[in-house]
Amino acid sequence: MSDILENFLPARLPIAGLAAYGLYARHGAVAAECLSKSLYPVSTEQMLTRVVQGGRALLPCGQSAAQYCWTFEAHRLYVASRADGASLALLVENNPNAQITRIKETLQDFLDLTEL
Repeated sequence: MSDILENFLPARLPIAGLAAYGLYARHGAVAAECLSKSLYPVSTEQMLTRVVQGGRALLPCGQSAAQYCWTFEAHRLYVASRADGASLALLVENNPNAQITRIKETLQDFLDLTEL
């Protein structure tokens, strides 16, 4: 499971505007990386983890997948959660150069993965 998760996002990079990402299995983080020099890597990874955990509590996906987004002043945090407990979190800069279409396609591709 973790090999597929670990290789899922690097194959799709770079994505303009992507500041950080986290990939999670049911048991915890599989991979996380801060891509922005304006963010602290450790605190960014902790925030991604907490938002994914909070989303599981607030919006449990149960037998189906869920997508949600938190909007902050300078960033948006998109999360896709699968019914099997895997999640993808993408922290995206709030600017017109961000490739939002690619972000949304990546989230949907993650939800559509058949084998983990």
